[in-house]
Amino acid sequence: MEDAQVLLPKVAWPARGGKEIIYRASSPRDPDYLDKIDTEIDLATDGTGSQLPGGGGPGLHAPVTNSKKKDSSRSLQPFDVEEAPSTPRPSQSTINQWLHWGLSLGTLYLFNLALAKAVAAAGISFPSPLIGMFGIIGVLVATSAVSQPRAEQLCALFQPAVAWIEKWLALFYVPSLVMLPLSLRSLSGSEMARIMGVNVIGVFLTLLVTAQIAISVRNLVRTQLEETTPPKQSFPFNRNHYIGWGALLLTTFLGLAASGGSLLTQLSVPFLLASTVCGYLGGTSLPSKARAVFHPVIVTAACANIGALLQGWVTGIGYDESLRSYLTKTAGAWGAGDWLMSLLGVVILSFGFKIFGQRRLMKRHAPEIFGSVILSAAFSLLSTAFMCRAAGLSPAIARGTTPRSVTIALALPIATALDAPHTMTAFSVVLSGLIGANFSQLVLTKLGYKDPIARGLACAGSAHGLGTAALAASESEAVPFAALAYALMGITSTLLVALPPFRSLILMITG
Repeated sequence: MEDAQVLLPKVAWPARGGKEIIYRASSPRDPDYLDKIDTEIDLATDGTGSQLPGGGGPGLHAPVTNSKKKDSSRSLQPFDVEEAPSTPRPSQSTINQWLHWGLSLGTLYLFNLALAKAVAAAGISFPSPLIGMFGIIGVLVATSAVSQPRAEQLCALFQPAVAWIEKWLALFYVPSLVMLPLSLRSLSGSEMARIMGVNVIGVFLTLLVTAQIAISVRNLVRTQLEETTPPKQSFPFNRNHYIGWGALLLTTFLGLAASGGSLLTQLSVPFLLASTVCGYLGGTSLPSKARAVFHPVIVTAACANIGALLQGWVTGIGYDESLRSYLTKTAGAWGAGDWLMSLLGVVILSFGFKIFGQRRLMKRHAPEIFGSVILSAAFSLLSTAFMCRAAGLSPAIARGTTPRSVTIALALPIATALDAPHTMTAFSVVLSGLIGANFSQLVLTKLGYKDPIARGLACAGSAHGLGTAALAASESEAVPFAALAYALMGITSTLLVALPPFRSLILMITG
């Protein structure tokens, strides 16, 4: 997507020595400005020239001097206060940014709820968020045909929500994984081994098939690869996130312990929510080598389970009952997991803005992208169903494992369409993602697949978002294709399963 020239409001801070400095983001429309505002607030008490607290991100450093030299890079520029006498104070600027974020996210959330009710009332079985996503793409395409700047402004309106969703994305996938201890108890060691075997073999089969399809199509069309800009990395969490969520975790736990369970109804949701979020914050702050073993998703699920264990202990309701309250899936009182999963529909809606933003790339490499995605999605679903049948897994487990290559936001609707247990689907999706994230690049390199398009499509096709994240650290040329593929893979898989003949074929294979 072309960048619209939208500058952040200037913010004034007192600098060391009493000289007031004005900061302003000099980049074009910036999806991460909420995080910049948070980080700038952290800077208010730091007059040094060191990097901003928490890493800050590329190009964000505290200025050492009051240079008036302008720079075209994505950095914060200092200006003398005399140059901007009407600059709003930090509190005003911050409030405006948060209002923009709340408006954009709230609009998408309410739209998702209204659309779900409308689709259910019409008796349509197709996932309502996908209908909304296609609607968003259609509106943006139609608007851009009339006025490209208007389309860019519309994207900019919702960019705070899209950036926020991307930053917290893995958190919304966790609830089904948190419930695994209750679901896996009924499985024998032999069944667990077979499930893991299907996932391991499936990841590498899908990886190699997708890569070979992409290479074959590229050899036919011979479209030259242009230099692309990889998706921007979100800013790291700052100390306010850790302090705020840590304080909530501590106070709610003390409240549960002091009340002996009498405040369970009031404190259970915030305590378990804080346990989950703190696990995610801790998991994402681990060194990169540690994250290869202790992935943030696994750390988050483990911390949520520890929270459920502690809640059950101090209130006397026990671990099982405490964990069941985490994800109720009922129309009654929601648990912490229900609130997190209520945002999965918004995640799918956000794909519409991402796909629209990559429309030029999709048009230029349409044969490679769509040819690989469609064939890879069909192969992954059918081959997994066949392997589950050959491994002697029960029909319910086989159906739950089938959408293992799909991002969980869309894998769960597929599981619903196949009448499969969500927890088994979540387990298979995360397991496939972890295997692919750690070994896909190595396997492709060993087998001689060097083309960035093939590598990006293959890693995302076999390991969805986790495979895409692994690429981001070392293969910037492949990342745009992976980012597209992991969304399109889920969309295509959902469309295939929505076709009665294809769904009947999977059900026939799995038994």
